[in-house]
Amino acid sequence: MKEYSGYDTNVKGQLIDDLRRTKDSNTLYVSHYFFALDDGKHLIFYYNPQHYWDKVSIDQLEESVFENLKQECAVFEDFDPDRETKHAAKDNKKSHPAFFPETPRIGNHYSCLGSRIVSHHRQYFFLGNFGGCLKLKSKELTDYDVVQLLHWAVLTKTPNYIKSIYDLKCFKKQQKIDSSTIIGSVIGDVIGSVYEWNNIKSTEFNLFNPKCKFTDDTVLTIAVADSILNRKNYSQTILEYGRKYRGRGYGGNFRNWLKSNNPKPYGSFGNGSAMRVSAVGFAFNDIDRVLEVAKQTAEVTHNHPEGIKGAKATAVAIFLARQEKSKQEIKDYISSTFDYNLDFSLDEIRPTYEFDVSCQGSVPQAIVAFLESSDFESAIRLAISIGGDSDTIACITGGIASAFYKNIPTEIIEFVNEILPNEFIEIMNRFDKEKMTNA
Repeated sequence: MKEYSGYDTNVKGQLIDDLRRTKDSNTLYVSHYFFALDDGKHLIFYYNPQHYWDKVSIDQLEESVFENLKQECAVFEDFDPDRETKHAAKDNKKSHPAFFPETPRIGNHYSCLGSRIVSHHRQYFFLGNFGGCLKLKSKELTDYDVVQLLHWAVLTKTPNYIKSIYDLKCFKKQQKIDSSTIIGSVIGDVIGSVYEWNNIKSTEFNLFNPKCKFTDDTVLTIAVADSILNRKNYSQTILEYGRKYRGRGYGGNFRNWLKSNNPKPYGSFGNGSAMRVSAVGFAFNDIDRVLEVAKQTAEVTHNHPEGIKGAKATAVAIFLARQEKSKQEIKDYISSTFDYNLDFSLDEIRPTYEFDVSCQGSVPQAIVAFLESSDFESAIRLAISIGGDSDTIACITGGIASAFYKNIPTEIIEFVNEILPNEFIEIMNRFDKEKMTNA
């Protein structure tokens, strides 16, 4: 696939020509970074209206491809680019402060007239001639907007990131999560992700924020689960996952560790060791084995005594919850074994609790969030409500809560299901099937 990177009227396969050819029998799909045209025989992909990207015979496609396109894209049937269109009412468009981006650096599409249309962060921005700006999501596009795209949008950055159309989301057959173990930690991370740098000191918040995403907590939780499941080296597997899933919020020392040709532990007591350890608490039935493996997963990076202690305490809390120990028994064991003070309430610390990424400054708080909870959802809400490193605290709490309550609301799992890569879901499902059935 040759990358196309500029306006060229001589390039064959322009989308507007294909639309004219099929105007009485086509279906056009428009996302924030590609176009797809069903002409009855082929599904043709364009990352630029002036040049087609690739095409696949309709006979070779599963119905799931079209269902995924409908979910992701604005859909137009029998689209005729020459049919008169009316400027859509501004009711469905939001005003946005005027901006003049350096178009090669921002967004996917930009105009041959210079910064007239920009697609950025899943939003389209239509810039007026006199500094005005309107924005809307892909699924809010009207036929008028699409005609503007056909005439003015000339470049996308899509091929810089996706080299094959088969890497597009529409080709992914989303797997369903069938896990009740480490999914608890992942849920805490995903739901807490939007509050890490935007703390909320309340349990009353939108659990299903559309900006939720998985962060380094999830990536490394899955890495440890994969290591246990497939008997891989912890250091090497964590390194591989960290390098594969970049830009997920890793700390500075860990980023340097990922870059090293011969990575070594760096004496950290950060809560990264505790956030990734939940699989250990679920995988083993002997408490001494849980303690030993938790230490092994921590010390590849976090070999400070507090870093190791945080991982051990989290894993053991999960192990004890699995054994149906009472909250009081879990509290007593953690307090006496790890010398963590758990004699405080979240209401007491909430007003003054600040961002703290150390194990000693976040693991006890995460455990208390579990101890005060009444079910899985309340545990996640309580963990996020104190502020601080919200996604990691909720990740730690979520692992313990899933082990204790053994019942996670279906709507929460379905929400997270849509956010995670299939690779992660496959590992979680296999972990529950292969490790937990033998536990």
